[in-house]
Amino acid sequence: MRRAEAGAYPDKHFQLRLINLTFKPLDGPATSCLFDFERGDVPDCIRQAADGKRLVSRAVLKLLQFDSYGLAPVLSAKEGWMYVNRTGTVVIIGVPRMDNGADSFHDGLVRVVRNKKYGFANRKGQIVVPANYDGAMNFEKGEAKVCSGCESKCVDHDCEYHVFAGGEWFHINTKGIVVAWIKPEN
Repeated sequence: MRRAEAGAYPDKHFQLRLINLTFKPLDGPATSCLFDFERGDVPDCIRQAADGKRLVSRAVLKLLQFDSYGLAPVLSAKEGWMYVNRTGTVVIIGVPRMDNGADSFHDGLVRVVRNKKYGFANRKGQIVVPANYDGAMNFEKGEAKVCSGCESKCVDHDCEYHVFAGGEWFHINTKGIVVAWIKPEN
């Protein structure tokens, strides 16, 4: 996997540090994680609290690079990309990969995937646009292109890059309301 460049994100204070979390069964007391490939596994870096929340250990928290909103991306081998806050609580799960890292926020929202459908979450982890779409592009100037009936297709031999093809496309606003239909290209 290639590492994402720090300049690839819109927040100039944001630096990406890859964190690979390997979960044992969720009833286990703690699991190890890999946050720096040169250091190797770090034991007891993530656990599940009695209320079901996933928490990153204080020792690992000190090593994370948080954005200006207090969030840092982490990678779980089981659950994929997610965002954790400064208290160590995982606040957003199911974030799609973008340029070998977690997808970033646009207009205050980030794409999330639930049951192979796309939606959008805010920085608090609240799903503000339900995951009802087969594909979605990021928000720009208050609107996002989304599709129903489209499929993700590989555009290169290694399937590193994908595009959404086919289906019915339209623009939604940050509340999930359809504001325009997109006519199919001939």
